[in-house]
Amino acid sequence: MINDQFKYLNILIIIFLFLCNCDNKSKQTKNGTVNPQKNTIPKAQQLTLEQANQLAELPLACIEHEYPNKLGQVLENTKELKEPHILHPAFYGCFDWHSAVHGHWSLVKLLKKFPTLNKAELIKTKLQKNISKKNIQAEVLYFKKQYNKSFERTYGWAWLLKLAEELHTWDTPMARKLENNLQPLTDLIVEYYIEFLPKLRYPIRVGEHTNTAFGLVFAWDYAITLKKEELRNIIETEAKKFYTGN
Repeated sequence: MINDQFKYLNILIIIFLFLCNCDNKSKQTKNGTVNPQKNTIPKAQQLTLEQANQLAELPLACIEHEYPNKLGQVLENTKELKEPHILHPAFYGCFDWHSAVHGHWSLVKLLKKFPTLNKAELIKTKLQKNISKKNIQAEVLYFKKQYNKSFERTYGWAWLLKLAEELHTWDTPMARKLENNLQPLTDLIVEYYIEFLPKLRYPIRVGEHTNTAFGLVFAWDYAITLKKEELRNIIETEAKKFYTGN
C-alpha cells in the first residue's frame, strides 16, 4: 500500500487552492432560487502560518522519499534500468516525477509567503540540494533522449513551468540561484511546448493529468509572467482553435 504521505500529496494542490481562494457560489434562498441581492463575492480565505506549517510537512516528507516509485519511462536498452534518484536526481521522490516537481513548488510557495515557517532552514537546504545545476543538467539529458521527449507531457511540463514562475517572482538571492539552475530544463520544456502544440489535433478533455486545458493554463501563466511572447502566442492560437473553433 502506498504510504499516506504520497496519497495526501496528491490532494495538496486542492487543499492549497481551497485555502487561498474564495468560494464565489451564489447565495440561495430556502427554495433553492438565487437571490440577486445576496449574490456577493465572499472575502477570500487567508492561509495561516499554522496551516502553512502543516502543509509544508507533506512535501518535506516525500521529496527525498524514493520508493515506491512510478517511473513511467520508455526503455531504450538495459542500461536504462536505473534507480529513480539516478535517472532524476532533482525530482525523484513523491511517487512520480510530476508530484516531486509539485512538491518543490509547494515548498517554494509556502516559504515565499511565510518566511518564518518552522522548518524554513530545512526547506531551503532541501531546495538547494535538489535543484542544483548538476542535477538539472541530468534531468535535461533525460528529456533529450530519443524516447523521452514526451515524458510527462503536458502535466509534468506544466508543473515545471509553475515552479519556474514561482522562483522568478520570489525576490531573494536563493531564488535567483535556483531559477538559474532550473533554467536549462525550463527552456527545454518551453521549446517542447512550442514544438508540440501545433501538432495536437484536438484537446484532451478528461482527467487532470492528461487534460490539455490544465497544461495550457500553467504554461500561459509562465508565458505572461516572464513575457515569453512566442509561447504566449502559440498557446493563444491553439487554445482558440481547441475551444472556440477559430
